[in-house]
Amino acid sequence: MKLIVISSPNKSKSEIGYLIDFMKIGLDVFHVKKKNFSRKQMVEYLSMIPEEYRNRLVLHNHYSLASKFNLRGIHISSHKKHTSFWGNIRFGIARFFKPNLKLTKSFHSIQSLVNDKKQYDYVFLSPVFDRHEMQEFSAAYSEKQLRSVLYKTKHEVIALGGVSYSRIELARRTGFEGIAIHSAIWKEKHDRTGMFDEIYRETKRVEKQVN
Repeated sequence: MKLIVISSPNKSKSEIGYLIDFMKIGLDVFHVKKKNFSRKQMVEYLSMIPEEYRNRLVLHNHYSLASKFNLRGIHISSHKKHTSFWGNIRFGIARFFKPNLKLTKSFHSIQSLVNDKKQYDYVFLSPVFDRHEMQEFSAAYSEKQLRSVLYKTKHEVIALGGVSYSRIELARRTGFEGIAIHSAIWKEKHDRTGMFDEIYRETKRVEKQVN
């Protein structure tokens, strides 16, 4: 079961320390989502990350830096209308210089997920869970609908949105191949590394017990 952490939107240098802690514990992939970063700021950010961990990083912008820093891949958001064209162009250029570069994408509806026939390393579907925990799944999806689509799709789908420790097993039983953590980890103020360690252990437990 894949475990992914998405960066905070902030410029805090302390994030790098947590990133390294998470990697040491066993984090599969870290998405660098800094939409307001200039190219210079992104270079500075990536330069602070030890080389041994860079092959687990996925960029959400400044795609050309993926090959320069030997990163895992790039992520295309379905929110932006131009990403379908320009995203593919930039990815093609980056992959020319780094043939093994991975491509991932976000989807915010089941219909868009089903309609996209391109090949991705994995994709995000969001928001999956109700963020206020008043009910399990968000109003956008029903459990029955998710199970049906996840069983049929050729995409490796990662659950994003409202993911928490208590919902990891539910995500797996529904058919998701992994989870992505964002708000839950960065809102934690007391023991962020400890919280990640618990989430990591739970994904491994679920991976062994839930087929």
